[in-house]
Amino acid sequence: MTELFKRNRYKPLSYNEIVGELKLTKKEKATLSETLNELVSEGVLSKKSRKFWPNPNKQEPEEPIREVVHPKYLEGTFDATPLAKNLSFAFVRTEKGDFFVGAEDTMNAYHGDKVLIDPRFRGGKADRGYVRKIVKRANEVMAGDISFSGKRKIFISGNQKIHNWFEVQDAGQAKEGEKVVLQVLNWGNPLMSKLPIGNVIEVLGPSGDPQVELLAVIRQYQLPLEFPDEVLEEVQQIKTEISKTELSGRLDLRELHTFTIDPISAKDFDDAVSIESTAKGWRLFVHIADVSHYVKPGTAIFKEAIKRGNSFYFPKKVLPMLPELLSNRVCSLRPDEEKLTLSVITEFDREGRILNQRMAESIVKSNYRLNYEQVDALFDGEEIDLPQELVHALNEARELSTLLSQKRLEQGYIFFDLPELEYEYDDEGFIHRFTLAQETESHKLIENFMLVANEYAAKQLTRLSPTTLYRIHENPDMEKIEKLIELLSHYGITYYDRGSLNASMQYLLNSLPGPQYHKVFDHIILRSMKKAQYSIRHIRHFGLGMETYTHFTSPIRRLCDLVVHQLCKTYLIRSEQVKFSSEQMKHFASTASEQELLANQAERDIERVYSMAYMKKFVGESFSGTVVSAKSAGLVVRLDQIPVNGFIRAEQLPRGRWIYKDKEMRFINPTNSNYFQLLDKVLVQIMEISDDIYLELQNVKNAHQHPDLPPLKKSAAKTRKSIDYKTAQKKSVQTSKKLKRKR
Repeated sequence: MTELFKRNRYKPLSYNEIVGELKLTKKEKATLSETLNELVSEGVLSKKSRKFWPNPNKQEPEEPIREVVHPKYLEGTFDATPLAKNLSFAFVRTEKGDFFVGAEDTMNAYHGDKVLIDPRFRGGKADRGYVRKIVKRANEVMAGDISFSGKRKIFISGNQKIHNWFEVQDAGQAKEGEKVVLQVLNWGNPLMSKLPIGNVIEVLGPSGDPQVELLAVIRQYQLPLEFPDEVLEEVQQIKTEISKTELSGRLDLRELHTFTIDPISAKDFDDAVSIESTAKGWRLFVHIADVSHYVKPGTAIFKEAIKRGNSFYFPKKVLPMLPELLSNRVCSLRPDEEKLTLSVITEFDREGRILNQRMAESIVKSNYRLNYEQVDALFDGEEIDLPQELVHALNEARELSTLLSQKRLEQGYIFFDLPELEYEYDDEGFIHRFTLAQETESHKLIENFMLVANEYAAKQLTRLSPTTLYRIHENPDMEKIEKLIELLSHYGITYYDRGSLNASMQYLLNSLPGPQYHKVFDHIILRSMKKAQYSIRHIRHFGLGMETYTHFTSPIRRLCDLVVHQLCKTYLIRSEQVKFSSEQMKHFASTASEQELLANQAERDIERVYSMAYMKKFVGESFSGTVVSAKSAGLVVRLDQIPVNGFIRAEQLPRGRWIYKDKEMRFINPTNSNYFQLLDKVLVQIMEISDDIYLELQNVKNAHQHPDLPPLKKSAAKTRKSIDYKTAQKKSVQTSKKLKRKR
């Protein structure tokens, strides 16, 4: 603003003259008047006869922030869209819902900031918000790349949701092409064309190196690499051997044939399973590491677990919630070692119905450490070198799991086909290739048994504890479901009302014509739903179709489970008298939810940067792909040969006028009726790797093809035919690990 008046020799300027000089967009003009009046009230500008000029006795503020707090304002978290793709809106997440915020109403908020908004509701639900105050900045330290242009030094955040460039005052020893950590000094002001400013405080190393990229993500999210000294001191006092005193009152289950099934690379084993045939059916033992025996409320270890909320899992790197002595040794249910556990013992009949359940403090000894690949090979009929009693136990477990899967479907469990990206590395630590891993029957078996234990703990604590932690998944907003139904109709997919929303959604997933449709629409259907979270509110879990649910089975890596264990000991087993206040429980729930969200964001970030680093060697090469998403800024394409997404900017579409139809997720050329839409097959060339993998359509014949869409059928209202359980169960074994953890 100062430069503007300087260019005009400090003469008074009207509102229209300022707009013309600054060449503001329509969105920017919407807030100019408010900004000018604010600068007048602060003495930066003077005003008379509708003209403004600078006050020479007052310095222009670096970042004007309104201080008025209205009683109706709501506090929330600013969640920006990936503005690197020219999208300029956000949502503010509050206790009363998510409020849309347009670019002109952000008050220069950045992703993750705590803000106050002036909320607007429609039909009693959250609609639009206007940021009125920035309560707390979230990203005063961030990681990214540094670029030099003459004397000018620019920092570009590694987080796609941090949309601005930052001007660097002091770059230290940083060089072009390096990852650095920036300390923000000033957040700038976009209306005054002022970039935010910061100093480089750490040089991480060359961009593209996998370990440097991982360290950058850790720095970006300020994740804890080390444990505080007081935590390590407490850990050293923990005895690694089990004493006779500790066995007192525990159920001795060491003679059972007990096994674990985990990934090959796993080091922390939360859970183990035993199963016996009975006259009526089966007796299932789900043994969970008794972490609460070693980690007591009020200790430094417990306080640190609250801060971390969960373990963070990255390629070749884990940031554990608990120190390694606990997570990988003392508590981990390693083979041939006696361990303290909490066991949920469930009697089933031959139809998979629960006859009886109980929970007990126990001691177990795992006999077999299995991985998913071994168990799947056995189930596929391969010859596997395993003891006969273990083979028998696994086959019995498989039979019970099949019945449980069918019952889950009947109660409304929703399955998604969402493969997980996995990495293979060369000897130098660089990515060698990507693969897509799908969950299998062995994953489903363990998940089914964990659900049994989780649901039992939730039901008992609902009955006995004044307050407990729930894992909730609220019903989707019907407005989003209606938009989803309309979108699907444009692609020949019919939504049938099966009597309940759960059954309707599962039927919809089962009815998708083939793998290409699942590749596209499973993600879109999932995004129409709300995120699961932790809460002290007793709300059903929509995705699981359960009225009462919590997390109990992973206390080594999740705060919620650790707290639930303590509650079980106090109110169910009655072996301890530790109690938490309602406020403490709220804090546990909010921390666990926030840290889970942080972990998901960090994992997505490292997946994105690893993908980009790997794809740099393919710049200029051509690939076939499928359009899996569309937005006004362009098309998202999943490559066929390498399972990564790239982006075609809207301006890179063939010459002509293109109109984006949001309800159809389709670009249309009104001149010649050409269009781009979901499921289209395209031939693309990788043009640029910067903040994303940017693609261009190949200028060759058949570079763009439309698939044959099925004819749209009339929706059968209130149809109540039974779900095809065999089909749904077959799909269920492919549920991704990430989705399972979110649930």
